[in-house]
Amino acid sequence: MSTILIIDDDLDICALLSVYIKHGGHKALEAHDGQEGLKQAQAANPDLIILDIKMPIMDGTVVLKSLRKMTQTAKTPVIALSAMGTSDLRDDMYSLGCNAYISKPVDIEVFLNTVKTLLPA
Repeated sequence: MSTILIIDDDLDICALLSVYIKHGGHKALEAHDGQEGLKQAQAANPDLIILDIKMPIMDGTVVLKSLRKMTQTAKTPVIALSAMGTSDLRDDMYSLGCNAYISKPVDIEVFLNTVKTLLPA
Protein backbone atom coordinates (compact mmCIF):
# COMPACT_ATOMS: atom_id res chain seq x y z
CA MET A 1 0.00 0.00 0.00
CA SER A 2 1.36 3.38 -1.04
CA THR A 3 0.85 6.64 0.84
CA ILE A 4 -0.42 9.57 -1.23
CA LEU A 5 -0.51 13.11 0.14
CA ILE A 6 -3.09 15.50 -1.32
CA ILE A 7 -2.27 19.18 -0.80
CA ASP A 8 -5.28 21.25 -1.86
CA ASP A 9 -7.32 23.98 -0.20
CA ASP A 10 -10.52 22.74 -1.86
CA LEU A 11 -12.03 20.30 0.64
CA ASP A 12 -14.33 18.78 -1.98
CA ILE A 13 -11.40 17.97 -4.29
CA CYS A 14 -9.50 16.43 -1.37
CA ALA A 15 -12.47 14.30 -0.40
CA LEU A 16 -13.08 13.13 -3.98
CA LEU A 17 -9.44 12.25 -4.66
CA SER A 18 -9.14 10.54 -1.27
CA VAL A 19 -12.06 8.25 -2.12
CA TYR A 20 -10.44 7.18 -5.39
CA ILE A 21 -7.03 6.75 -3.78
CA LYS A 22 -8.45 4.60 -0.97
CA HIS A 23 -10.53 2.62 -3.45
CA GLY A 24 -7.28 1.86 -5.27
CA GLY A 25 -5.89 0.31 -2.08
CA HIS A 26 -3.69 3.22 -1.01
CA LYS A 27 -3.52 5.43 2.05
CA ALA A 28 -4.64 9.03 1.47
CA LEU A 29 -3.45 11.96 3.57
CA GLU A 30 -4.82 15.50 3.22
CA ALA A 31 -3.34 18.93 3.81
CA HIS A 32 -5.36 22.05 3.13
CA ASP A 33 -2.58 24.58 2.62
CA GLY A 34 1.04 24.56 1.53
CA GLN A 35 2.59 24.90 4.98
CA GLU A 36 0.57 22.00 6.35
CA GLY A 37 1.46 20.03 3.23
CA LEU A 38 5.20 20.50 3.74
CA LYS A 39 4.90 19.41 7.37
CA GLN A 40 2.96 16.29 6.40
CA ALA A 41 5.40 15.51 3.59
CA GLN A 42 8.27 15.54 6.10
CA ALA A 43 6.38 13.50 8.69
CA ALA A 44 4.79 10.90 6.40
CA ASN A 45 7.36 10.57 3.61
CA PRO A 46 4.62 9.86 1.01
CA ASP A 47 5.15 7.82 -2.13
CA LEU A 48 3.30 10.42 -4.23
CA ILE A 49 2.12 14.00 -3.75
CA ILE A 50 -0.91 15.61 -5.41
CA LEU A 51 -0.36 19.38 -5.33
CA ASP A 52 -2.79 22.18 -6.10
CA ILE A 53 -1.10 25.24 -7.55
CA LYS A 54 -3.34 28.10 -6.41
CA MET A 55 -3.69 28.04 -2.62
CA PRO A 56 -3.70 30.61 0.16
CA ILE A 57 -0.77 30.96 2.59
CA MET A 58 1.73 29.18 0.31
CA ASP A 59 0.98 28.39 -3.31
CA GLY A 60 1.94 25.23 -5.12
CA THR A 61 4.98 26.68 -6.88
CA VAL A 62 6.57 27.58 -3.53
CA VAL A 63 5.61 24.19 -2.09
CA LEU A 64 7.11 22.36 -5.08
CA LYS A 65 10.37 24.32 -4.82
CA SER A 66 10.55 23.44 -1.12
CA LEU A 67 9.76 19.77 -1.75
CA ARG A 68 12.55 19.55 -4.31
CA LYS A 69 15.05 21.13 -1.86
CA MET A 70 14.23 18.69 0.98
CA THR A 71 16.33 15.52 0.85
CA GLN A 72 13.36 13.40 1.92
CA THR A 73 11.06 14.56 -0.93
CA ALA A 74 13.52 15.62 -3.61
CA LYS A 75 12.61 12.63 -5.78
CA THR A 76 9.01 12.04 -4.63
CA PRO A 77 6.72 12.14 -7.68
CA VAL A 78 4.41 15.18 -7.73
CA ILE A 79 1.22 15.64 -9.75
CA ALA A 80 0.33 19.33 -10.09
CA LEU A 81 -3.36 20.25 -10.28
CA SER A 82 -4.79 23.54 -11.50
CA ALA A 83 -8.01 25.05 -12.72
CA MET A 84 -5.83 27.37 -14.81
CA GLY A 85 -4.81 25.10 -17.67
CA THR A 86 -2.46 27.50 -19.42
CA SER A 87 0.55 26.04 -21.18
CA ASP A 88 2.83 28.60 -19.51
CA LEU A 89 1.77 27.49 -16.04
CA ARG A 90 2.10 23.83 -16.99
CA ASP A 91 5.58 24.46 -18.41
CA ASP A 92 6.56 26.37 -15.26
CA MET A 93 5.47 23.48 -13.03
CA TYR A 94 7.42 20.98 -15.12
CA SER A 95 10.50 23.19 -14.97
CA LEU A 96 10.17 23.28 -11.16
CA GLY A 97 10.13 19.50 -11.02
CA CYS A 98 6.58 18.18 -11.13
CA ASN A 99 6.17 14.81 -12.80
CA ALA A 100 2.67 15.31 -14.21
CA TYR A 101 0.14 18.10 -14.64
CA ILE A 102 -3.64 17.62 -14.57
CA SER A 103 -6.17 20.37 -15.23
CA LYS A 104 -9.26 20.84 -13.10
CA PRO A 105 -11.94 19.69 -13.26
CA VAL A 106 -10.07 16.44 -12.79
CA ASP A 107 -10.81 13.66 -15.25
CA ILE A 108 -10.82 10.70 -12.84
CA GLU A 109 -9.64 8.21 -15.47
CA VAL A 110 -6.65 10.41 -16.35
CA PHE A 111 -5.96 10.94 -12.64
CA LEU A 112 -6.01 7.22 -11.81
CA ASN A 113 -3.79 6.34 -14.77
CA THR A 114 -1.31 9.05 -13.82
CA VAL A 115 -1.23 7.88 -10.20
CA LYS A 116 -0.66 4.29 -11.31
CA THR A 117 2.15 5.35 -13.63
CA LEU A 118 3.98 7.41 -11.00
CA LEU A 119 3.73 5.07 -8.01
CA PRO A 120 6.74 2.86 -7.37
CA ALA A 121 6.26 -0.70 -8.55
